Amino acid sequence: MFCLVYTSVANTDFGLQETQRMLEKAQEFNRQNDITGCLLFFKGRFIQYLEGEETMINDLFERIKTDSRHKEVAFLSGNKIHNREFHDWQMAFEHLKAENSNLQYLKLLVSTFFENPENSLSPNPTSVEFWKATKLLLATKYADKNV
Repeated sequence: MFCLVYTSVANTDFGLQETQRMLEKAQEFNRQNDITGCLLFFKGRFIQYLEGEETMINDLFERIKTDSRHKEVAFLSGNKIHNREFHDWQMAFEHLKAENSNLQYLKLLVSTFFENPENSLSPNPTSVEFWKATKLLLATKYADKNV
C-alpha cells in the first residue's frame, strides 16, 4: 500500500460545479482501481491525498500532472503505508470555504501551509497525522449532517 500527497493551483475558470463533476468521475475511477483518498480545496488551491497500490498511484499522479484543470502541481510526499486512512471514501472532498466549527482547525493548518510551508503549523499535509485529523474532522462533519 502506498500514499501520495500533492498540491496544485486550480485554473481560474475551474469552479465548484466543475469540481463536482471531476469528483464524480474520480470517485468512479477510484472505485474501479481500488484507490481511496481525500481532496481539499482552499482559496483556489488543491491538496490531495491518494492511497492504493503504488504503481497505480504513481500512474495516476502522472496523469494528474498533465490535467489542464490545474497548474503548478507539486509533489509533497509519498510513502509506503500499512493501512488506508480513507478506506470508506473513494474520494472524500471538502471545500474549505464555508464557516464550520468542525473544520476551523483544518482551515488553519491548510492556510498556514499555503502561506508559509517551511514554517507551517504541525501537523501539515505532508504528515500522516494531518490526514488522520482530516479524516476525523470530515467524519464528524458528515455524522452531524445525518443527525
